[in-house]
Amino acid sequence: MSIPTQIGRYQIKSELGRGGMATVYRAYDPSFDREVAIKVLPREMLHDSQFRARFEREIKMVAGLEHPAIVPVYDVGDEDGQPYFVMRLMTGGSLAGMISKGKIPLEETAIIVSKIAQGLAYAHKKGIIHRDLKPDNILFDDNGDPFISDFGVARLTESTSNLTGSGVIGTPAYMSPEQAQGTEIDSRSDVYGLGVIVYQMLSGQQPYSADTPMGMVLKHITEPVPEIRSMIPSLPFDVDRIIKSAMAKDKAKRYASAVELAKALNLIAFGSEGNFTSITNPGLRSGLPTPPSRKQTGVIVAGGVALVVIVGLFLLSNQLFTPQQQAEPTLVPVQAAVQTHTPTMSLSPTLAPVTEAATGVPFAPACTAGFALPAPIVKETSKICVEKKPYTALSIPEGSTFQSLDPKMSCLLERTSDGKSIISCAGQELFSYNLKVCMPPVVSSVDSGKCDQGSIYVTANQCCLVPPVEGAGCTVFKVDLRACQ
Repeated sequence: MSIPTQIGRYQIKSELGRGGMATVYRAYDPSFDREVAIKVLPREMLHDSQFRARFEREIKMVAGLEHPAIVPVYDVGDEDGQPYFVMRLMTGGSLAGMISKGKIPLEETAIIVSKIAQGLAYAHKKGIIHRDLKPDNILFDDNGDPFISDFGVARLTESTSNLTGSGVIGTPAYMSPEQAQGTEIDSRSDVYGLGVIVYQMLSGQQPYSADTPMGMVLKHITEPVPEIRSMIPSLPFDVDRIIKSAMAKDKAKRYASAVELAKALNLIAFGSEGNFTSITNPGLRSGLPTPPSRKQTGVIVAGGVALVVIVGLFLLSNQLFTPQQQAEPTLVPVQAAVQTHTPTMSLSPTLAPVTEAATGVPFAPACTAGFALPAPIVKETSKICVEKKPYTALSIPEGSTFQSLDPKMSCLLERTSDGKSIISCAGQELFSYNLKVCMPPVVSSVDSGKCDQGSIYVTANQCCLVPPVEGAGCTVFKVDLRACQ
């Protein structure tokens, strides 16, 4: 797709980035002789006759956010029916780029989070929730100060849906459980996203990994928060508690605000909660130390080197102490994500291996007339929209096979634990499909000789069963898919 040369009065210089919901350009504003960033939203977002008024109302609300930690919006408009808004050009990169270079120290993490938390608190007091907080949306200026961008964009995209709570827009890796499930959200949803960011800053990776967006969403809804100290044992013990509080599944158990999270982090990093007067007065900066500017970096490094030399000579001459070698932190490998697959249905018994075969096993009696293999229990756990695609998550017994009876619905194994498997099924919204789930009998090799050839030993009943007819030990479950648009 070709890059436009001009949008409104703005002269387009280059493309800065492209995503599913918007494209960002670097542009020149001749009226103010400055470079800006222009975010252009898709034309299809104007298909709703009410969207234009909604867009203008929402974006003006965002443009009214004036805080040192929020990227300012300069202008809004549309070009041939395509909406756009103009922001300050941030040239210091993003937090995502910083994380890609390696883990961020605790003190620096606390400083960045403190400033971001104040911007969030200010917006929350105005009644605005970000809804898509992630490292890509935290940008830096030339001085290394962080700014939150894209405030309200997720709400704008959500507002294109006429179904309350059903069209969930956001990034699965940072989405709170309540937002993922389409239920009511508040400022604590942003606290959850900030907790995920803290985990990623300190560890260099996201807390959960999955092969599919649905798998990622399910982990945020159901799986416990990973122990960050199992990866980074050098971190203080309370860091793990802070992250788990911020990422609590129940929003009532999270920090009441982003500032409370920042205070807890500062207390560990610096021994004090810090000064957060800028929440009520955006013109004031936090009392916490700030990262040095690029111009200051060289002076600081040179002074630091000189100080180290002087202190080293002093210590050597006075032999105040004997330096001890510091142990390197041990990194515990993280278990890889479960590979998703669609197993084929089979009622053939599964033989569990044993170390040595049994001999002289007595024959078991035949099962009583009318005996049937029990059908597996299937439970629906949640209905979720991910990237406007409907999913239904189901719990089935571990070892069960599953098969969609309609080619228009596909199902994948997401994870297995505690004797249960979680699968996700997707298809056309507002449709119902049939899913066949079977639980084949499991026979150990020790018991395999208890029945005549061609019969199956049923451990629970201690009897021999003639191979069941088609459909025995199976159940057909109706999967209803919700509406997402």
